[in-house]
Amino acid sequence: MDVSGHAVQSDTSAEIDRRQRDLLADAIISRLDDIENRWLELVREQVGEQGRDISSTDLKNAIRDYISKLADALRGEETVEHGGTAAWADLAREHALTRVRLGFDIDQLVREFILLRRVLFQIAREEKLISSELQTERLADLISSAIATAVRAYVDSRDVADRRTQAEHIGFVTHELRNPLSTAILAAKRLRQRPEIPASERKTLDLLDRGLEQLRALVDGILLTQRLDAREVECRPEPMALERVMADAIRAAELVAKNKGLCFVADYDPETIVRVDPGLTVSALQNVVDNAVKYTDEGAVHLVAEVRPSDVLVHVYDNCDGMSAEEIGTIFEPFKRAHSGKKGTGLGLAIARRSIEAQGGRIGADSNGERGCHFWLTLPKPPH
Repeated sequence: MDVSGHAVQSDTSAEIDRRQRDLLADAIISRLDDIENRWLELVREQVGEQGRDISSTDLKNAIRDYISKLADALRGEETVEHGGTAAWADLAREHALTRVRLGFDIDQLVREFILLRRVLFQIAREEKLISSELQTERLADLISSAIATAVRAYVDSRDVADRRTQAEHIGFVTHELRNPLSTAILAAKRLRQRPEIPASERKTLDLLDRGLEQLRALVDGILLTQRLDAREVECRPEPMALERVMADAIRAAELVAKNKGLCFVADYDPETIVRVDPGLTVSALQNVVDNAVKYTDEGAVHLVAEVRPSDVLVHVYDNCDGMSAEEIGTIFEPFKRAHSGKKGTGLGLAIARRSIEAQGGRIGADSNGERGCHFWLTLPKPPH
């Protein structure tokens, strides 16, 4: 009897909670214009105190849609906190991009939502819909989840904007470098074609050619890294057999490994289907495998492709001198290299990381610090 009575009481509480949530959602929708206008007046006052003149259209960006989705979250079956996050997630990026463009900082972004919370509490009190501590917490949780999601989107959008500006500057510099570099490469080629050039001087031309090619690779690598950082490289994934990208990616590494006397083993099913951008994927795999062969002076480099339900996890094991935890934490950043002292630009792994992440994959590394490193990356499979 007690158990049954408890269940009835629980059901009744759930029904009351559902009804209160629906009433609050209905009130928000019915007074949507009022909520937006009150909020806009408060935000304009805040912006005006800073001596800034921003149009109402820019200030209202995405807020009306969020308020509507907030009401949907109240009616939903999920927890209020999770529902609020889901409601705002799709709109947060658009809103954040506008705030970055307007020059808002994070404090201003947070204050916007605090003002929205104030207006929503006003409306709820006027409608006599805040009758308990539970209702107060419900609204507070919704706005808090929105603030957290919006801040993450703002930081991401601000970083993208900063990287885009940096990429524009570096792109200008590299473009200016390319012109004289192309002229130098052409001049060296013409010198080589002269029959009167003695054999001893041709060795000098060989050195010049290698130096110019290294410089061109460096310029191209810097430009590609910055374009990937600024998300200016279009990713075009398509279903394809793993062999299509793997064969191109490991060809050079196999040759280098053979010349160094290393054992190179690639263990993968060539017919496994992945859904990737071929250019970005070959670039990522090639940089990781080339890096493993470069830093291994004896022993073996082993590539293994592990097929999982939603992706392919590619492992690359080498026999290098190992890396510390600090080095592992920085090697995927531009111009960061391990302590081996071997020549390199420090761009290969940076390009690999950005090429994989641009496709929704992940990349990482680990080492015991004494001998050998393990690099891994994921390649998405087509959805079922």
